[in-house]
Amino acid sequence: MRKIPVIFSTILLSTYAHAGDAPTDIESNGVSLNVGGEVMVEAIAIEGRCQTQASPADVFANELTDTNAGTITTDLVSIGFAAGSTLTDDATYTFEESLCGVNVDEKFPQFEFSKELTFDMSATMFNGLDISFKDTLNLADIDAEENSFELSLGGAFGSIQIKDSASAVDSMLVGTAGSGADTAIDVTSDGHVTSTSGNDDGLSLIYFTPSFGGMDLAFGYNKNTDNLGLDNSEFNDTYSVGFGYETYIGDVVLSLGGGFEKAISDTDTDANCLTTDLSTAENATSADGFFDGLYGSSRCGNETLSAIGADIGFGDYTLSSAFSNLDTTDGSDMSVWSLGVARTYNEIDYTIGYTQETLSYARDKTSGAEVEDQSTILMLEAVKPLGDGVDLGLNISNTEVDNASEELGNGPQDAWRAGVSVTLGF
Repeated sequence: MRKIPVIFSTILLSTYAHAGDAPTDIESNGVSLNVGGEVMVEAIAIEGRCQTQASPADVFANELTDTNAGTITTDLVSIGFAAGSTLTDDATYTFEESLCGVNVDEKFPQFEFSKELTFDMSATMFNGLDISFKDTLNLADIDAEENSFELSLGGAFGSIQIKDSASAVDSMLVGTAGSGADTAIDVTSDGHVTSTSGNDDGLSLIYFTPSFGGMDLAFGYNKNTDNLGLDNSEFNDTYSVGFGYETYIGDVVLSLGGGFEKAISDTDTDANCLTTDLSTAENATSADGFFDGLYGSSRCGNETLSAIGADIGFGDYTLSSAFSNLDTTDGSDMSVWSLGVARTYNEIDYTIGYTQETLSYARDKTSGAEVEDQSTILMLEAVKPLGDGVDLGLNISNTEVDNASEELGNGPQDAWRAGVSVTLGF
């Protein structure tokens, strides 16, 4: 468990000042502590998860000329690998016959539980600055809590936030309602891309400017260290910028938000990306894993993220749309587009959403054809309050996943998920 970074807050609170210098119209407040939490139980039905996968012999013969070692090497070089690269014969591979395992069938309902605690502390100092600390403990997955805390300092100058694995893009992007739905099968992206790999190590610092005529700006910085003062991260210091804008057009509320982030790799080169991918293909245990290595599905090299979204509110309706794109110099590219409509009717919150996620592999086939995975997700969600802090929820999603690796397997895979949940908040 990561320790709370109290050193920074101590520095902020220890600014030298005489008592007589304190503004007379501002009073400091004692520390306010709020403890809350949430418990959720959900009954889930899933259909379409277990399907037959492509066989090694079919995949190998379709992607490479496997007459002999020489023809395999020729095709690998044509794809983009170094001269002399090779793979063992398809007879050495063993792929899982089903996503669920052999002789395993789907049964429902199944149940999922989540439980978390939230600690929120805040105070106002003599100089009018507000300081707050928030930490969320995921009691169902303790390891996940490492990325949950945030420390912020705010005043007339704006606010500064310190948080793990965060970016200005993540903080400012709007229009994502209807995306990131729970699905029956693994999808291409799990929603919008809001940060690069440059935010994976160390603490992120984000500065939010005061609002100017409806315009808000955010600037992110990540030192990319292991918090021990060692420059051992894969990436150089990572910077991001985000923006937000809100205006009224009659009774219509228009909100825009998005940003840009650049992460420069300090270790990745085209050569070592290819070496890693070839090893992935050599050790694959599924058609998907073989494609991951052969054509390059992972992020590798420098990364550039751009994202923009919009919310249009009118009456009880909100129309949302967003687009995010992550481009890497030596690896795959990811793009996500979503559209959502939300409405409150008879005290029930409804959300309908459509999302398209596309993964473009780093390398083309020997024929020159591009290699892509694509997911389309259609979702419906309804939430009705049953009382103070108690909500009844219904969510349904249909997912179609078209993976390039399953051209000779199950092809495009279609699956449904439906869940009914009860959430207790306190």
